[in-house]
Amino acid sequence: MENIKSIVEKKIWLRRIGLWITGIGSYYIFTWIYDYVVISALLWYFDVLKGGIIALLLSMFIDFLTLKFYDWLKKDWLALETIKEFNDKKGFIGKLFRYVHNKGSILTVCILSLFLNAFVVTTYMRNGAYKYNGMTKRDWLIFTSSSIIGNGYWILMFAGGITIIKEVLGFIF
Repeated sequence: MENIKSIVEKKIWLRRIGLWITGIGSYYIFTWIYDYVVISALLWYFDVLKGGIIALLLSMFIDFLTLKFYDWLKKDWLALETIKEFNDKKGFIGKLFRYVHNKGSILTVCILSLFLNAFVVTTYMRNGAYKYNGMTKRDWLIFTSSSIIGNGYWILMFAGGITIIKEVLGFIF
């Protein structure tokens, strides 16, 4: 009987890992295209202000739809819910995850927003794992803050790069 239980557990973990590889891979490709192609094109075609506002609003819309899809699907395809389970663990790892998730919320949102988009930050920072229960006021605050911080960072970085490229091209031609 114990052998059957271990086989079932292994199959569950293999399915989870397969879901994570597919979900994370697909999501990475989509966000890479959006970050590097769409934002660059918006900032190049429009100016930094207009293109930045369009990029921010478009990003918020896409992240919101992704969050709705995530809640509707009720699958942990980015392993975020599994990571949140570490909050319940004892020892150093559990303490670290609880601190990052709960006590350091403002700092955590700011730091994560520089590396991840508002969908991922909001989903990770939501209370409870495997709840898929929509957005609270706190979640909306995190979502909006993360969108502004993350997009502001990307827009400034890309605007600097585009300015340099335009200057170099202007110098050459």
